[in-house]
Amino acid sequence: MLLDIVTQSVNEFQVDCLKLCEKHYPSIHNQGMSNHHLGMAFSRRLARTLVEFGHSCHFDAIESANRHDQPHHYRVSSDIGTVWIITHHMASASVACRNKLMREIAVWKEEYGYGLQPNDLLLILTDHWISRSHNSRELLHWWTGQLPDELDEYKTQGITLYESESQMTQTLDTMFHIRPCYLKYGHPLKRSRNQQLVRKYIQLYAVLQWD
Repeated sequence: MLLDIVTQSVNEFQVDCLKLCEKHYPSIHNQGMSNHHLGMAFSRRLARTLVEFGHSCHFDAIESANRHDQPHHYRVSSDIGTVWIITHHMASASVACRNKLMREIAVWKEEYGYGLQPNDLLLILTDHWISRSHNSRELLHWWTGQLPDELDEYKTQGITLYESESQMTQTLDTMFHIRPCYLKYGHPLKRSRNQQLVRKYIQLYAVLQWD
């Protein structure tokens, strides 16, 4: 039940981001969303969806290892379980950037893993502006394990996607002995003149559930 609500919230969040972009253009078009705003905005969306389905809930930020950062990891607690949210803006999609995301998961698990309940979920949410670098153009395959069907539509926007030799699911399995129960990507932004998806901006989602 909680996973269903999370997946619906992911879909609704795409619409939220489009409205947010229209309100704050061009900053999001130039930089994407900050970790803080990404995490807070999704937490609010998930809380609204939970309330719409008749569940009591509240959300709060959880402490970052770097106290100088604005909070960007959140916890949405409800009567059907807790969703932990880790946000991570991938500036370059380099191996170092991907490893940093894994370290953030490891730190979270060390600090909060002892209190996890069977229904609890960890949502990993990241965004990225696809650049000309090879690492950037293989990020989608690294995350999902496959290339999208609409390769020609990416090419019309100047994007050639590549396969990645490594994959996130393999890294998660090696480090944490877990595989995602839900993976998704989306392009929430649209061009104002023709409503085409802005495929250079991508959001990536993964949900993990520990037994």
